[in-house]
Formats: sequence, C-alpha cells, structure tokens
Amino acid sequence: MYSLILVFTVIIISGLIAFVGDWVGLKIGKKRVTIFGLRPHSTAIFITIISGILIAIITVTILAISSNDVRTALFGMEELKEKLSYLSREVELRSTQLSTTKEDLKEKITQLQEMEGKYQKLTEDIKNKTSQLEELLIIREGLIEEKEKLNKEVEELNATIKALYSGITWIREGEVIFGSDEQIALTIIQSQKPIEEIKKEIIEFLNEASNKVLAMGAKKDERSNQVFIIAEKEFEDIAQKIYDSDKEMIVRLLSLINVVKGEPIVAHFNISENKLVFKIDEEIISEEIESSGVPGEVEKELLSLLRKVNIIAVKEGIQFSYGCL
Repeated sequence: MYSLILVFTVIIISGLIAFVGDWVGLKIGKKRVTIFGLRPHSTAIFITIISGILIAIITVTILAISSNDVRTALFGMEELKEKLSYLSREVELRSTQLSTTKEDLKEKITQLQEMEGKYQKLTEDIKNKTSQLEELLIIREGLIEEKEKLNKEVEELNATIKALYSGITWIREGEVIFGSDEQIALTIIQSQKPIEEIKKEIIEFLNEASNKVLAMGAKKDERSNQVFIIAEKEFEDIAQKIYDSDKEMIVRLLSLINVVKGEPIVAHFNISENKLVFKIDEEIISEEIESSGVPGEVEKELLSLLRKVNIIAVKEGIQFSYGCL
C-alpha cells in the first residue's frame, strides 16, 4: 500500500513539474525572454531541460528519502558489491569447511561403527567368559565338596588304620567279641518310602546294635563318639539302594575286621532281598548214614551233610555270617 502511494506521489509531482516547466517555457517564448544570452527558442528548450532534470532529481530524492533499498542502490552499490563478494568468499569457505566436516563426520561414523562392532564382540566375549566362570565356579564347588568328602574318608580310613593297628595288639592280649565279617545285627526295611525315613530306620537300627555291642564290651570311638566306624558314603549308598528297590530288604551289619573287647567296631553293611527260600518242613537234602563202630564217624557224616546244606542254601540266596558251618 505504501509503495502505491509513493508511486502516485512521484507521478503527480513529476506531472506538476512538467506542467510548470512547459508553462514557464511558453511564457518565456511569448515574451521572448532570454537567459544567459540565448535566443528565445533556445531559452525555452533550456527551461524544458531544466524541468526534466528537476523531475529526475525530485523523483530520485523522494525515492531515496522514502526507501532504504533505493539509497543503497544509488549510493552503496560498491559497498554492497564488496560485501557480496566477501560473503561469497565466506560461503565458499564455509562450504569447504562443511565438506571437510562431512568427510570427518563420515570417517567418525565409520570409526564409531567399528567401535560398536568391537563393543558387541567384547560383550559376547564377556558373556561367554562369564558363563565359563560360572561353570568353573560350579565345578570348583563340586571339587570342594568332593575334597571334603575325601578328607572325611581319609579321616575314617586313618581311624580304621588306627583301629587295625590297635586291634593287632588287642588280638594278642584281649578278647575277640566279633570275628572278621561276622554278623553283628540284622533288620528288615521296607522300600517304597521316602529316603529320609529309610535313613532314620537305619540310624535306629544302628542305635539298637550299639546298645548290644556296648553291653558285650565294645567302646565308642573317641573322635566320633560312636561305637561303629562306618564310611558315610557307604551309609548313603545303602539308603539309596533300598530306596531304589521295590522289594523288602534285609540289612545286615557286619564287622569288617576282628573286634577286640574295649575297642570301637569297624563295620559295613550287606543287603539282600527278603524272599522265601525254604518253606517250613520242606526237605532240603536227604542221605542215609549208616551206623559205624568207629568213634566220630557219624559226626563226620553229619558235618558233611551240613556243608552240603550250606552249599544249597547259598545257591538259593541265603547268606551266612562268620561262625556258620
């Protein structure tokens, strides 16, 4: 809106100046007035030229006063060109820097991608090493437990050795209350029950047997305060075998070595299935024994018969302890 007003103003002023110049020239021409010694016709032309110059000057002046862009175009063009040239050089420099920066950024992105790849690889390595470490820790714990078990077994074996050495002396001087592999006690345990209950029954069985052998003269071990020296692993194995079976089992407690009065008993277990071997009044074997006048001949025949009975019984699954025929 402002520009239209300005244009109309310039047009009106220019037209007014042209009219005035033409009117002045006409008057001068009629009165034949001269300026600067010129002829009247030349004077009129001069007045017309002056009017055109005034129109141009006034137009430019009005535009310069009213518009900063016009002032800049008229009086600051060289400075504007210099600034434009400077800015062009600056833009070119910035473009070069931007291109360099883009190349650097591209290189940094490539390096970052390489670092991310290395990071992922290291992360996977750490996970693998962590898994291996966890496995090694589990193995270590297992080895520690195994070591503890072995240490206990070593202690038990040392106690057994001590008992053996002590037993050698006592055999020479003391009274043997149980021979090697002689049955100390016997019980029957039903399987198909919780293993903890089976262990409890075995412990009760050992306690009852302890009372029996203590009454016979055996003594408790000073280290364990138990009369029976039995490997813990054997105890666990017997309980597990009974648990795994689906039959009623006979559990025998046997002396491992000769037991001298006044010493603890190194013992072990023996288990077998509780099954019917011979019925009541069932004939096992029969032989005729003739009477003989030779002293002891009949006794020999009877002993021979009993040995045959033992052989048959063993084949059928009966186990005999020390002292049997």
